[in-house]
Amino acid sequence: MTAADHMIEGSLPAGPDELFAERVRGLVAERCGYAPRPVALPYLRAVLEQRRAGRTHEDYWSLLQASAPSGGELQHLVEDLLNHDTVCGRTPPHFDVLRQQVLPSLASLGRSLRLASLGCSTGEEAYTLALTVVEAFGTTNSPAVEIVGLDLSRRALATARAGRYQASSLRELTPAQCERGFVRRGNGFEVRPEIARLVRFAQHNLMSPLPLVGIDAIFCRNVLIYFTPASANRVLGYIRDALTPGGWLFLGPTESALHLRESFDPVTFAETLTYRRR
Repeated sequence: MTAADHMIEGSLPAGPDELFAERVRGLVAERCGYAPRPVALPYLRAVLEQRRAGRTHEDYWSLLQASAPSGGELQHLVEDLLNHDTVCGRTPPHFDVLRQQVLPSLASLGRSLRLASLGCSTGEEAYTLALTVVEAFGTTNSPAVEIVGLDLSRRALATARAGRYQASSLRELTPAQCERGFVRRGNGFEVRPEIARLVRFAQHNLMSPLPLVGIDAIFCRNVLIYFTPASANRVLGYIRDALTPGGWLFLGPTESALHLRESFDPVTFAETLTYRRR
């Protein structure tokens, strides 16, 4: 890619820092799927300047290329770039559908169930899935349920495993849900043991096949919007392979699997669109 590729009519050619940021953006997208949006490139340049710590562009590039997809300097760079802004209960209609429609139909199968939160960040979504399971089945008559949260970020997963949050993370929950799912600890809230026991977390790069099989419902919301179209389709293929036949997929409101009709059937409810594996 040349400087001319980055010229905008009436502007100067991109400088070496801008060109290097674009180069690194491509590497991150290739290895991790995540492609910082053009509007985020100034932030990417700032992070690169800090992480290079005086190294030349080429020296730092060699360091990145030598990193494993989920390790080394590339891991540290992506940790600094990822957005972990999330809350419990985000997009309530999804959890209403899960509680009222999906979980009762799955319970009729008479076997243990497995749910997954992909790009689970600091864990709020995974714990909301567990809370929804308890709301649907209670704590005594529930089928065996395992909820797995996967994310690339080790930092985010450390927070998820701790299960301690500020009140702002619970703002989308009803008072009854807050009471059922959390207990106050000092100036924050901690996930109750009966909720936490349903959930486990693991590091995973979504550009690799999911380390899970036989999943009944997958939440992968507001993750693929940060991926290139090719990478997003690759992840959707891995999701298809991990879901049970008829398994459910929940995407973010601006994400879609409608172009993959050979893999997913859209299912519309009153306030939301979901998908089922064919």
